[in-house]
Amino acid sequence: MNSFLAWVNEVPINWKVVPLKAVSTYCVSSVDKIQKEKEDSVLLCNYTDVYNNDFITKDIPFMNGTVTFDELQKFSIKKDDILITKDSESWDDIGIPAIVVEEFTNLVCGYHLAIIRPDKDKILPQFLFRCLQAKGIRIQLELSSTGVTRYGLPKDAIGTLKIPIPNINDQEIISTFIDRETNRIDQLINFKERLIKLISEKRQVLISQIITKGLNPQVNMRDSGIEWLEEIPIHWELKKIKHITTKVGSGVTPKGGADVYIKEGIPILRSQNIHFDGLKLDDVAFISSAIHFSMSNSKVQKGDVLLNITGASIGRCFYFEEQFPEANVNQHVCILRSNEKVLFRYLYLFMCSDIAQFQIKMSQVGGGREGLNFESLKSFTIPLPSINEQQEIIEKIELLNSKLKSIEELTRNSIDLLKEKRSSLITAAVTGQIEMPTEV
Repeated sequence: MNSFLAWVNEVPINWKVVPLKAVSTYCVSSVDKIQKEKEDSVLLCNYTDVYNNDFITKDIPFMNGTVTFDELQKFSIKKDDILITKDSESWDDIGIPAIVVEEFTNLVCGYHLAIIRPDKDKILPQFLFRCLQAKGIRIQLELSSTGVTRYGLPKDAIGTLKIPIPNINDQEIISTFIDRETNRIDQLINFKERLIKLISEKRQVLISQIITKGLNPQVNMRDSGIEWLEEIPIHWELKKIKHITTKVGSGVTPKGGADVYIKEGIPILRSQNIHFDGLKLDDVAFISSAIHFSMSNSKVQKGDVLLNITGASIGRCFYFEEQFPEANVNQHVCILRSNEKVLFRYLYLFMCSDIAQFQIKMSQVGGGREGLNFESLKSFTIPLPSINEQQEIIEKIELLNSKLKSIEELTRNSIDLLKEKRSSLITAAVTGQIEMPTEV
């Protein structure tokens, strides 16, 4: 039988190809997140609950919401329903499915989603779910979405989505095969993701160990006099941040806030740009030269260590090494400018270490604050070797980091290949491109 789509080869001659509305009912939710008095309290299944999970279970922390009686009747979620994303900022995130695998009494489908309810006499829910996971089938929904900066799926496009349909027995065989094979692949992916986490933890341990103990395991040690620091090499000093820097300070919000940002100009680095492994500049904001000049106190210089001092990313840091000719920072990013006693890369490695992160954490205890103040930061204690030994430590850690990053990159690449294999397997199975066993 000829294929129903140019990007799917052929489907078996005894299969049917039908629009989704021939084998399912469907509706688009209009339930928003705003809770209203005099409405019924429910749990709300939202876009991220579907986008981030293949299976909708009671383990998901659904948000609370309210609905009218009519909305409760129309948009309540039942076991074996399939939910898909209807709106997104990216067209290839349209139609992402999740299947409901448990019974719920008060779970309602939220806005930006659609509910698909299969007719089980014609199509098994698990088979339809896998069809919607198949890129070669779901791409129909992606191409039907409309918009420029935000994409939406017209309701009619859901109903006209073409689905390949074998008989019910074959649907069960195919679904069981996909479940078994994807479970094997998922186990491998989970193992490799745990490996990446272990690599990250090992990197952190190595940095903290070297920053507090040095490179020579035979060196004589002395008590630091600080309980959480314990012993340090006998020839090292203990310094406060204020004694090894010429500047500890942040920027300000430009007058007018985000309204003064422009498409090109002087970069203003914000907390979302500062990460432990580098400056992420894909969403950097820009200000005019005049505003940059008016914020001269927070102009960034080569070698400045940039530290996030507010919010969820507090403690994240990296250094500026002339990624731009000029740059500035806002009030959420602190500049640590080293003096002649410390190399800026060493200061950066120290701020990444457990002992610096511990001091950041302790500075928050009891104060109810979500930010670092400069006086507290200036009082942080840093164990400090000579400049020559700092350089040796930097080179050693960068060498170790390079090796660990190579392993991490290879592992990430293998995960990507496994995900591609998983996707291809699902598409091939639901379009009849794989020979199946004769029995489940």
